[in-house]
Amino acid sequence: MSLSDRESLLAAIIADPEEDTPRLMFADWLKENGDPDRGEFIRLQVEAAHAEPFSPCARESEAAAQKLLDRFREEWTQPVAERIIGYRFARGFIEHVGVNAATFARDASALFAAAPIRSLLVERFTFTMAPVSLAALFNSPQLTRVKRLDFSKLRRDPDYFDQLAACSHLGQLTDLNLRDLPVPIPWLRALLAGPALPSLIGLDLTDDTNLFEVLTEALPRADHRRLTRIDLSFIRFSSDQIQKTLASRCLRTVEELRFAWRSKPNGPGPLTHLNLGWTIPLDHLRVLDLDGQGVSDPGVGEIIAGTSRRPVPSPLRWLGLANNSLTASAVHALVDSDPARLKLYHLDLRNNGLSASHRVALKGRFPEAEVLV
Repeated sequence: MSLSDRESLLAAIIADPEEDTPRLMFADWLKENGDPDRGEFIRLQVEAAHAEPFSPCARESEAAAQKLLDRFREEWTQPVAERIIGYRFARGFIEHVGVNAATFARDASALFAAAPIRSLLVERFTFTMAPVSLAALFNSPQLTRVKRLDFSKLRRDPDYFDQLAACSHLGQLTDLNLRDLPVPIPWLRALLAGPALPSLIGLDLTDDTNLFEVLTEALPRADHRRLTRIDLSFIRFSSDQIQKTLASRCLRTVEELRFAWRSKPNGPGPLTHLNLGWTIPLDHLRVLDLDGQGVSDPGVGEIIAGTSRRPVPSPLRWLGLANNSLTASAVHALVDSDPARLKLYHLDLRNNGLSASHRVALKGRFPEAEVLV
């Protein structure tokens, strides 16, 4: 293959970023043309993406890929380094980048021509005190290729929400991160109920503590949506409100639910007094994070009982139970769970006062898991 073949393969990857075949063809071309490390890195990350999430196979492939990236980071990021703030590789190529809203319109064409960008973390820096408008970003046709937008760094001047909902280029957007932002309550109500962002399946609202009423009202009415990833951490629901929220039709197929809580100074979280096996939608759940909720030992037993009631083995693979005042009783419940019903690849029990012997017992029950105690 010639240099033109190399450029043709890169063009194919950028034109169809969801397809793995051009990536693997490019990996083979690199191995045959003097760059085996880059080719191996692509192959390893593609393998990790196809492995079951969090599994030993996925972890091993990612760890091997990370060792290569640590060696060749400067060389492999050089084509886009001057136009981005940060980056993350996926399936062998830079897909997530941090960008400055002040310069994005100027750089977007070259940036998206150099890499299969699918995810943007938006920041705004300027040499003046005036806030940078996001109008140029929302008007950029390159947004049609973006699947994920992260606005969590935009902490001031909430002047962009209406532009976000009205943007005609975001039909493919699947994930929206509004963590720690002053999300307007009427805007969120309208977004969840309306047709904007039709492909949205992931929503991060972490640390917007006052959204409990609008979510309790709006999510049960958002029947046209199917949210598979949602982060409601540190939102001040009551127990009745979170029960109603989690029963929403749009969360019936949720695969990733994060609901961390700061127990100090707020006391136990809203899930504390509920039967978690019935309250949490477990049928499709792969990731459950209840850090700090104060679920206690009976809550762990309820989760295990909930997974056992399903007609098929639980898809749950990542379970976060840090900072929950758990004791040996919770460990025994986990160790005694049916291996045919529950298989974990990640179990976080940090800051519960458990011992090294507890970790050994849990590792014996879940040998493929990363167990943190």
